[in-house]
Amino acid sequence: MKKLIFLLFLTVALVFVVGPLFGQETDLTGTWEGTTYVSNAGDDQVTLVLKKEGETYSGTFTDSMQLAIESKLENTKFLDGTLTAEFMIFNGADYIRISLTLKVSGELLVGNWEEPSGQTGTLELKRKV
Repeated sequence: MKKLIFLLFLTVALVFVVGPLFGQETDLTGTWEGTTYVSNAGDDQVTLVLKKEGETYSGTFTDSMQLAIESKLENTKFLDGTLTAEFMIFNGADYIRISLTLKVSGELLVGNWEEPSGQTGTLELKRKV
């Protein structure tokens, strides 16, 4: 009987204590920095600031070329380890919507950006400590 109670207790502990730890979603809150390459312009230092608000994220995107100056993230989603979002840049003549797709890879966010004309670039961002 004691063995049965112990096994029952152990099962409950595993399900309610350890189980959620394995299914726990990564918290991306913080400042992420990295570099991307923009054709005809060169390397661009970028900063992504994320805040978790309930089940969603908000934040801003900034770059060293000053195309995006704390541009507000829109349509932000984080699902199955992948963050997607959009933000606006101003190239001096037009506003352009940029789409981001970033996947959690260890301590990094790795992925790409894309603009409607088809121009793309890769991103690798590391959380600033």
